[in-house]
Amino acid sequence: MIARSADGGVLTYRVHGEGPLNLLFVHGWAGSGSYWDELLTQLDLTGLRVVTYDLRGHGDSDKDATFTFEAIAEDMLTVADAVGARRLLIVGFSMGAKFALYTTCAHPDRVLGQILVAGCPACEIPFPDAVRRDWSSRAGNAARLKEVTAAYITKPVDAAILDRWAVAAARIPERVLGESLRICTDISFVDQIRSIRVATLIVGGVHDTIFSPDVLRGVQSSIQGARLALVDSNHEIPIEAPRELAGLIMAFVAGLGDAADGLEAKS
Repeated sequence: MIARSADGGVLTYRVHGEGPLNLLFVHGWAGSGSYWDELLTQLDLTGLRVVTYDLRGHGDSDKDATFTFEAIAEDMLTVADAVGARRLLIVGFSMGAKFALYTTCAHPDRVLGQILVAGCPACEIPFPDAVRRDWSSRAGNAARLKEVTAAYITKPVDAAILDRWAVAAARIPERVLGESLRICTDISFVDQIRSIRVATLIVGGVHDTIFSPDVLRGVQSSIQGARLALVDSNHEIPIEAPRELAGLIMAFVAGLGDAADGLEAKS
């Protein structure tokens, strides 16, 4: 399905389930909405409507797009409006978790809760320019892009899953790979996240070599009432530990209690 962004671009999204509680899943760097497919096979969709979408410049969404946190937050709300969701539980992975954080800060009235999976902190992130250039230069080369993700996996992952990710990643232009990474590493809104009052779960990998448990504890301390759960995984939790992550998501949804009761799928 297709929605139109505020600047006229195409945003592609998919809907799973027909429940009254809306969950928007936001993928990470070089990913697409299909990154969540393994997790969705483990998730009980009873009472849920899950929306996965391709970030601007990724998947089947328009490739000719500018990258700002404001534009990406508006894209999320555009997709939410397209499915008639007034309030959302946002699940963001890695780079997508930083986008989720920003959206929660900028539009608290639209966000019911957030789950940040192996997520970027809101501060600036030290990242060598040489590594940024190397990763971005892999555009169009599925085998070389696969090497990036494979370096941050500890538990066995089916090669077909990595191949599917890499083929999709190879469709993303070099400019998009570099620009999406740049805004996540170079831009901070750390002062804003202390205003967050929505239910927050942070999920980290015990073996994560990008955002360690200590880094995520720092994020947790900045958000009032946030909880931290650690799983036996490296960075790529949705494909390394989909069953464990699905269990944490379902427990979080159940814990929302009355806040989620009576929500209507259509506004």
